[in-house]
Amino acid sequence: MEVSYCNEARWYVAQVKPSSFARAEANLDRQGFETFMPQRRKTVRHGRQMRDVLCPVFPGYLFIKFGLERADWRKINSTFGVSKLISFEAGKPAPVPDALIAGLRARCDNHHVLQPLDELHTGVRVRMLSGAFAEFIGEVEEMVANDCVRLLFELMGQTTRVDVPRGDVERI
Repeated sequence: MEVSYCNEARWYVAQVKPSSFARAEANLDRQGFETFMPQRRKTVRHGRQMRDVLCPVFPGYLFIKFGLERADWRKINSTFGVSKLISFEAGKPAPVPDALIAGLRARCDNHHVLQPLDELHTGVRVRMLSGAFAEFIGEVEEMVANDCVRLLFELMGQTTRVDVPRGDVERI
């Protein structure tokens, strides 16, 4: 596979050190690089407590935009929080297809949080992403008013109906 390189700014992927997203993003922004890290909402259970958190869609990776004509792009590899730029050809980072980034950015809000697709309809199997029923698998019974979905799922041997916000489910 041949990768073409052009002088216009493209998106590339950097591997980020564990627990260093904020540090890497801040340092890259300070150096004048545009960054993008799509996130999604997820409910985390710890003991008896549950809380909603934002987690990366691609854990361990961060998108960075720059042009290869920019002489200082090599300093990304030595930026605090960044492990390395992903490359397949020696010495040159591999660009990410523009369509992939455009699709991700179109689905994200202003805070880079991924919004759900509008592919939900009766009979579709979904997974709860947040709330008291996080990680439960159910089936869409119907779409209800105010951007909610009525789900059917098995709970303690009985079929249960629950109305949840559309953004709290993902299609499986």
